[in-house]
Amino acid sequence: MRQVFLEKGAMVINEVCQPAMDEHAVLVAVHYSCICSEAEASLIKQAGSLELFSNMSYKIKRVVESFSAHGIDGAKSLIKSKLKGRIQALGYSCSGRVIAVGKKVTRFRVGDYVACAGSGYAYHADLVCVPEHFVVPVDAAILKEASVTTLGAMALHAIRKASLQLGEVVAVVGLNLIGQLIVQLAKNSGCKVIAIDQSEERRALAKKIGADEALTLDADLAANVGYMSAHNGIDAAIVTSGSSMEMRELFGIMRHKGAVVITEDITVEIDAEIACKELDIHVITSAHAAAFDAHMEQSGQELCAHQRWNEQRNMQAFVQLLEQKKLNIHALIGLEVAVNEIETVYEGIKQQSFLGALLTYDMPEYQVQQLQEQPAEAVATGIRCTFMPARKDELRVGIVGVGDFAKVTLMPLLSRIKDIKIQAIADADITVSMQAKKIYDAQIACADYKELLQDDAVDVLVIASPHRYHCMQALDALSMSKAVFLEKPMVTDSKQLQACADFFKLYPNAPFVVDYNRSFAPAIKKIKQALQGRNTPVMMHYRMQVQSLAKDHWMQTEIGAGRIIGDACHIIDLFCYLIDSDVFAVSVEAMHSMDEHIFPTDNFVVHLSFKDGSICSLLYTAIGHGKMNKERMELFFDGKAIVLDDYTTLEGFGFSSSFDQTYSVSDKGHTALLEQFFANLRKPVFESPIPLERLLRVARITLIIDALACKGGGTQDVE
Repeated sequence: MRQVFLEKGAMVINEVCQPAMDEHAVLVAVHYSCICSEAEASLIKQAGSLELFSNMSYKIKRVVESFSAHGIDGAKSLIKSKLKGRIQALGYSCSGRVIAVGKKVTRFRVGDYVACAGSGYAYHADLVCVPEHFVVPVDAAILKEASVTTLGAMALHAIRKASLQLGEVVAVVGLNLIGQLIVQLAKNSGCKVIAIDQSEERRALAKKIGADEALTLDADLAANVGYMSAHNGIDAAIVTSGSSMEMRELFGIMRHKGAVVITEDITVEIDAEIACKELDIHVITSAHAAAFDAHMEQSGQELCAHQRWNEQRNMQAFVQLLEQKKLNIHALIGLEVAVNEIETVYEGIKQQSFLGALLTYDMPEYQVQQLQEQPAEAVATGIRCTFMPARKDELRVGIVGVGDFAKVTLMPLLSRIKDIKIQAIADADITVSMQAKKIYDAQIACADYKELLQDDAVDVLVIASPHRYHCMQALDALSMSKAVFLEKPMVTDSKQLQACADFFKLYPNAPFVVDYNRSFAPAIKKIKQALQGRNTPVMMHYRMQVQSLAKDHWMQTEIGAGRIIGDACHIIDLFCYLIDSDVFAVSVEAMHSMDEHIFPTDNFVVHLSFKDGSICSLLYTAIGHGKMNKERMELFFDGKAIVLDDYTTLEGFGFSSSFDQTYSVSDKGHTALLEQFFANLRKPVFESPIPLERLLRVARITLIIDALACKGGGTQDVE
């Protein structure tokens, strides 16, 4: 399918794969998508500017911080992605027909005509996949006009923030596409509307569609406004464009305690004269962007149920006005072209020759079946897999999920391993896939990981997607005889654990490993050797300090499964590796706090009791200081002690001086694990770098710890 991108400051059309769906989304064949020339021109200007050389002192500081946080390789990868991978998907408002629905979608069915919203969803593309709560039904007769529904919802949001009342005098400053929509909405609210802009053409258009007066911000503004407001001033002003100097002119004609709504990034200086007016000022520049934040996809249904005026309801209200023919959209659209003629639109945007434009899509009927997501626990049933050792000179790798860890750590490491080729990239955001494809010279970029499961696509999948999807995607890949390197965790609930146990019981030599890299760190290997032949049990304490995350961060939601399952599992595996004995009891104490930003799964202490008498404790916290070293481990046994500080300093007590070591970089074993995994793929019988028995044991213990922490603490025996 076709999709419009901004690349190197120019609009281009690329052929991309069909977007991936989930159970709460609808797949829409787009008929029309809307372009706001002013918004698109701003994006083009930003992309075309020499941003690399602007604000250099700040950028140098960020580079230094990146080297400190991610090391040389991670920082180089981030810099490369900024310089080489600058691709941006365009589009935020469209209309079309539903051709597939997710299994949990209740309000739409195949064949419905709809309007779609969202800067992360409603792209300029043949097909778009949009969460149900960013879609509204429309009549087929107004499908073209409905393509501007996103902008209409934004305009309605500004109207509501201004709290307009019948008979009030309203100034609309900035007559771009949204400004012209606000003029009409304010007029429909029974207000006297003064349209203000420096462009004579835009003022004339505003008068045509309903403005009572059209003025410029000049010396005569106060006099002209005085006649319309009985010299009382303007009751409300909505600003869609302007400058700080123009704002001073505007404030001068405002009524005492009037309302000002600003939808643009404008610096407003409040002096004593303005402050005396006690204006009610609202800035909603980022409100729309926040409404379409990708993380809201997980909680969108709940938000729509509890907010009085959410995005979807504003969209519905705007569509109703379109159906009642109370808005003139045709007058605002200066251009209508087929998507293949995007160059025509691009030239018009640069010259600002129109307010808005429509892209049309003439495409074949897509036949897409309703989404049927296979439960992960059913994957292992009735499948006969054939795993062949890798005999090829070059192993083709597919990356599933291009998050920060994949960008900073996994992909740079993979690109340097001999006889490994990053062949394909899959990410739910096709723009991210295309950026990574460009950086690593991959052959395939797609949104649905299942495209990488085809027989000839890739040999190995490296899965670094959001945690909830790990188990399902790994078992899907293994069932198609693909080798899998899975970024932790392996499972996020007991059903997934049982599915894995069932699968690996049938296929104990499956080419699979989880990225529990700590046991492959050089310092840990040295500690493991020191523990060989010990006479006493081990007392071990591990402290991990992490960054505090906001409540709505993806890792704190269901998709991320929390910090214990998603991060602390690393250390549970390390304990099991070093002690090499079974755990028989788990004890957890979690922090209790009235502060909603302090989570029990971020701040806890866990004690593991092993059958050989050893005791290991993990103190995990997110309330410390960011400059303190992240990890520290202390071990005590046989009258000896070992201290490992952040994988850079190893110190032994009761050992020869040769035991102590300082490492130039914090090596946590990522490279060693990856290299061993790919080397083992070439053996006649694959042997996992981490035994499957240990992987399953760590998963089970981690789920127990998480359940106890969520209850505030407790103790549980491990059978």
